[in-house]
Amino acid sequence: MPRASKKKQKKAEDFKKVKLKVGKKKAPASNATDTSFTARAIVVSAQSISADKRALLTNSRNHTLKELLAQLRHYSVVTRRDGIAGLEDFVKLHPAALRAELGPIVEASVRLIIDADAGVRRQLLRLYTVVLPELEPRELAPFVPLAVAFTCSAMTHISEGIR
Repeated sequence: MPRASKKKQKKAEDFKKVKLKVGKKKAPASNATDTSFTARAIVVSAQSISADKRALLTNSRNHTLKELLAQLRHYSVVTRRDGIAGLEDFVKLHPAALRAELGPIVEASVRLIIDADAGVRRQLLRLYTVVLPELEPRELAPFVPLAVAFTCSAMTHISEGIR
């Protein structure tokens, strides 16, 4: 018989109501979830606005060649057009950099031959009228297949404006 009373006591402990003391807070439930959180800031160390570009070659609007080439791949028509104009300005200010960085400049700009916007293609033509007289044919020889491929693509393009 004593065993049965011990089992009843253990069962009674599980369902026993806890009496609150005066002035004391209610204890959290055993299955309570902690919902507190803390927020932290993300700090970007090298943003182009705050970066010191005095040691780098820049155009008159303080854009580096890397930034200008990135603008040529931008989805916005206005940004691509500004990138070409900035590249033209960059080449006029630093003619020696044209020969040093000819590969990336040609590869990024030749893709714009088949751009859907006429303003971008017009700006590209202005860039080529500045750049091409400065270069010798042997310097452009490695890029001829790429330029021919994009020119042929433009000549057979479905859009009449690009043709």
